[in-house]
Amino acid sequence: MAEAKTLERALGLPTLTFYGVGIILGAGIYSVIGVAAGPAQNALWLSFLISAVVAFLTALSYAELATAYPQASAEFAYVRRAFPQWPGAALVIGLVVALSGAATAATVAIAFGGYLRELLDIHPMLSAAGLIVLATVVNLVGVKEAAWVNVAFTLIEVGGLVGFTILGASSERFGEAILHAPPAGVVAGAALVFFSFLGFENIANLAEEAKNPKRDLPRAIFLSLIIASVLYVLVALAALALLSPTELSQSEAPLSAAVRGKAKWMAGALGGVALFATANTALVSILGASRVLFGIARERELPESIAAISRRKTPWLAILTVAGVSALLLPFGSVGVVASVSSFASLSAFTAVNVALIVLRFREPTRERPFRIPGSIGRFVVLPAIAAAATVGVATQLPPTALITGAITTLAFGVYAFAHHKIRAAKSVGNR
Repeated sequence: MAEAKTLERALGLPTLTFYGVGIILGAGIYSVIGVAAGPAQNALWLSFLISAVVAFLTALSYAELATAYPQASAEFAYVRRAFPQWPGAALVIGLVVALSGAATAATVAIAFGGYLRELLDIHPMLSAAGLIVLATVVNLVGVKEAAWVNVAFTLIEVGGLVGFTILGASSERFGEAILHAPPAGVVAGAALVFFSFLGFENIANLAEEAKNPKRDLPRAIFLSLIIASVLYVLVALAALALLSPTELSQSEAPLSAAVRGKAKWMAGALGGVALFATANTALVSILGASRVLFGIARERELPESIAAISRRKTPWLAILTVAGVSALLLPFGSVGVVASVSSFASLSAFTAVNVALIVLRFREPTRERPFRIPGSIGRFVVLPAIAAAATVGVATQLPPTALITGAITTLAFGVYAFAHHKIRAAKSVGNR
């Protein structure tokens, strides 16, 4: 293995966009649409639209920071620049983001095992472990190869949702939901579906593998979020045209239930699409999280060996580390428990990034920013402040177990960061 610390710039705008769309769509839409239909009722489509706007506010912050500081360990790098006096804060955020990627991979791997069990008599945990291994191998082969697999799987994901939408659009009831007055539960529904939009932020972690990061990163972030948002709203309208909100909320597989009455073959096809969706999310989650660990280790905040690069220009040890953590999370066996870690981590990162952008506008006002968020009062940027508040609001909707698990995890990382910097400071004094 080579010890070079640079990655291969192999990703253009199309592959970056496919990466974003693939990880956003994932498999969440196949289940969360039913859960959100309960409180949102016929305004389910509006819940998706509200969540899209909230996600877009944070996407603006990622777009500006990704072009100003195009580094693999995105959140870690931003917080480190914003709060140099608190180096432990950046390390905690970086580790939380990396854990989020590993937890996401584990979550979708468990879901993958469940979907495959419907087709083949294979134990779900065995299938989940097999998916983690396959996703790891593809990532080790190279980022180009991983990108092509991602493109193929994403096209299947999008095709499944487009097919569902076309079927729903053939119903006379398609679009009627827009005429209903939204109930109070539309906001609660938005909080539930918000997690279906997570993933666009991972594009920033590919900054050192993008051919033209300052131009393509913000475009890929916005394009992927727009494509996913349009698909989600159309899918919600199609689902409401095929089933009532009550029927959707009572089904464990709402999309399959919605099409079963009109096309039984489509119900089975959606199950197959979900396999590709979960596999794709596992692939890109491991990819993104490994880049975070790579960037942290390169700054010697983790063992420097984790930043090792293979001959194929992949951070091989970082990839294996993320895959190992994902595998360790599998025995928990519950999608809900593992997903809660991922959700808490993502929302923590969103809040930190929005705050970091506000601080960096004051700390480094002259820095080149190829993309710049509009709407400032002096040096104070308004939209990131709104985004931070909205993110905290969404976080309050997490179940208590998620908040407790997330707090314990953050505290553990904080203890590690404190001890790590104390040891480094002692070594620095001893070497004088």
